[in-house]
Amino acid sequence: MASVTFAIDEKLKAKLSKFIWVVWSELVRQELLKRSKRAMLFRELEELTKDSKLTDEDCIRFAKLVKERFAKESRGE
Repeated sequence: MASVTFAIDEKLKAKLSKFIWVVWSELVRQELLKRSKRAMLFRELEELTKDSKLTDEDCIRFAKLVKERFAKESRGE
C-alpha cells in the first residue's frame, strides 16, 4: 500500500493530538475515497450531459422533482 504524507502546522497538530482515539490516517483515507468517488460521478455526469439542451432552470426543476419523489418514497407514500 502506498503512503502519503501531509504537512500541517503546529496549531492544527496540537488540536488533533487531543483526540487520541481518532485514527487520523483511516479518517483521511475514507474521506479521500469518498471524494474520489464523488469526483468520478461528476466526471460521468459531465460526460452524460455534455450534449444536453437542458437549461439551468430545467435542471433545478428536475432536481426538485427528484427530491420530492425521494422524500415521498422514504416516507412510504
